[in-house]
Amino acid sequence: MRVSLSWIERLLERRLPVAPSELAELLSAHTAEIERVIRHAPRLQQVVVGRVVECRPHPDADRLRCTQVDVGEAVLPIVCGAPNVAAGQTVAVALPGASVLVRGRDGQQRALTIAATTIRGQPSAGMLCAEDELGLGETHDGILVLRDGPTPGTPLAEALGIGDPVLEVSSTAITHRPDLWGQLGWAREIAALCELPPPPAPCLAWHEEPAGWEARVLDAGCRSYCAAVVEGVRNGPSPPWMVELLAACGIRSLGLLVDITNFVMLELGEPMHAFDRRALAGRTLWARAAADGERLAALDGREHALRPSDLVIADERRALALAGIIGGRDSAVQDDTTAIVLEAAAFAPERVRRTRLRLGIATDSAARFEKSVQPEQCPAAIARALALLTELAPESRLVARFHAGPLGGEAREIAFDLAEVDARTGLRDGPQAARARLERLGFTVRGEGARVLVQVPWWRRRDVAIAADLVEEAGRLAGWQRIAPETPRLPAVAPRPDPLRRAARQLRAALSAQGWDEVCTYVFASPAWCEALAVPRQQLLALAHPPQPEWSFLRPCLLPGLLRVVAENRKHFPAVACYEIGKRYVAGEGASGDEETVACGVWAEAGQAAPFFPARDAALAALHALGYRPDFRPASAPASGVPGRCVELLVGEAVVGLASEVPLALRRLAGCPERVGWFRIDLERLLSRCPPPAPARWRPPSRFPPVEQDFTWSCEEALPYGRLAQAALAAAGELLVAGELVDIYRGPPYPPGRKAVTIRLVLQSEERTLTEQDIAAVRARVIAAVGALGAELAERGAR
Repeated sequence: MRVSLSWIERLLERRLPVAPSELAELLSAHTAEIERVIRHAPRLQQVVVGRVVECRPHPDADRLRCTQVDVGEAVLPIVCGAPNVAAGQTVAVALPGASVLVRGRDGQQRALTIAATTIRGQPSAGMLCAEDELGLGETHDGILVLRDGPTPGTPLAEALGIGDPVLEVSSTAITHRPDLWGQLGWAREIAALCELPPPPAPCLAWHEEPAGWEARVLDAGCRSYCAAVVEGVRNGPSPPWMVELLAACGIRSLGLLVDITNFVMLELGEPMHAFDRRALAGRTLWARAAADGERLAALDGREHALRPSDLVIADERRALALAGIIGGRDSAVQDDTTAIVLEAAAFAPERVRRTRLRLGIATDSAARFEKSVQPEQCPAAIARALALLTELAPESRLVARFHAGPLGGEAREIAFDLAEVDARTGLRDGPQAARARLERLGFTVRGEGARVLVQVPWWRRRDVAIAADLVEEAGRLAGWQRIAPETPRLPAVAPRPDPLRRAARQLRAALSAQGWDEVCTYVFASPAWCEALAVPRQQLLALAHPPQPEWSFLRPCLLPGLLRVVAENRKHFPAVACYEIGKRYVAGEGASGDEETVACGVWAEAGQAAPFFPARDAALAALHALGYRPDFRPASAPASGVPGRCVELLVGEAVVGLASEVPLALRRLAGCPERVGWFRIDLERLLSRCPPPAPARWRPPSRFPPVEQDFTWSCEEALPYGRLAQAALAAAGELLVAGELVDIYRGPPYPPGRKAVTIRLVLQSEERTLTEQDIAAVRARVIAAVGALGAELAERGAR
């Protein structure tokens, strides 16, 4: 959203008393975030400050110079014919794409678009400009030389302080304020903040003159509809002042008739549309639901297939426009249009949003209707458009004016205690200050003393409904920065511990300590991903109103979002290890019905052939950090796993997750180039099926020396290392303090199908030095336990 300060000054009929930068800070503190201030100067687009770092004669032309010019992000070669160019100068540089004025042989100026080229064999990537070439004066004796100071690359309009100052507003900061989607709303805010008289109110008077015309509303999605028929119009160019104001707000001039509708939309926040009278059948306009299969050739060049959930404006034969979103191509105004039908309406925001998302259309009109438009804006917009036509096309004449639906909304009055402002904000300004601030914002306060009735202006009906809203309005105008911090006086009681939240916090700390990065991905999933994950349709939770057409389900798994993170980050980093703790949504699963809290992680590294192992080990380490003694066993691979590289994660006999490698089909769907290992820990299942782990107890290190014992086993290839290690560790007993894999060997003297596994056990006592008898007893138990699995203790020197 852009706010033109030139437009604001036109509405307030006075110059603003503060500089644009100061006003931006003021609005950010009291109204909404202003992202930046820019200067709109059409002739100076793509024109920046440069510094000549080198200037030498052209080798093949006496009157030309070859220069090297610093423009901030680069040093450009530019050929210049000005006699006054010299190294060290600060100059105006037109970059490729800029439009400058050049004088032809007939003495007339014409526009020239700058492009990178070659002049007499030397490269030239821009132009050093004179005053007249930029429309800044009549001088053409040489290039414009600026005072030193501006940094190379600074837009020239900003350096010279010329052009229309434009505020770029964060659109997400005003989603609750439909009135701020028009310049008039910002004029009211600025007047209140600067204590200026408010701008003149728009004309809401309506004089019905149907002259045989009629509007009919057949669908509740249209709340109010106003229209006017004007003849004797001409669709020529708009006046420069209108073109400039439209351009400052990011809209290109399309001819007088369309420009007027866009001008009213930007000024009042009420989208308008103009139909070519010749394209309409009859004298009745209908706001109705689209017929199933009805089609509309729209102004975006596409033909859209409509549904009964879509709202259209139609004549007696066909749909003319998609209500609140886009007009039809066949009824649009043309260069030779002489009669138009102007419309202004109020549509249900949810209907506009659903249709826009389904069809994938984004327009300035839809953005405003989705925030809500009040019925009062309809007659105001028609009146403003007619006034502009009278001013800019005096030969035009109003033929008819007609409407359907209410021309105003229900008045809203709130009983309010002005003392609540100080009581709830901590300010100490008194009731009269609160009254004055509300009145500056357009509220009408009736009554004496602190207890009053506050009438909400119609343009604030969308976001002010209760007394707390009035506290916020008076408080923000006073300035939240004035509130002094105080220690809360209420008694603070520690909340009851939440096992799930505590486990998530511990898991987060454990994974981050291993070097994994936490991410947060969208909770939506596409049909393609749900199909690839082989989730049954009856288990999916479909969204009634998807935020995007491809996001039609809640995610049944966190893996798709994490794979997209891998695909994006592998462009910049050789390895990616990230995790997310969030909810997956499967019908009928989880402690809360259809949602379950899980932790999911992915690991990928360039050239890594076995990413399954780092993912599995990270999951085991995280479970161990929760206080459990996890284990794993081979499992059949689901659609998200690779056969032979998939294990179930166990705590006792309970399955609490899985680890696997992502199959190629899913990697291709996400665009991941390398193999990816992943794990999932079902936190809710873990806490519900496994008893809480015993609190960790501190034990001092033993004063007695440890003893290392290596065992090399000859076994069948099919015997997993995990079973062998589990048996050895269990048999070692209470003297065991650590165990680790030393080596797995295949080759002579072992025949094919057999392998040698070497395990190291560390034995230690807290009470005494171990004797040969102690060690022999442990070895005997370990040999017997592992031998029961079919493994044989290899002779020394066998390898």
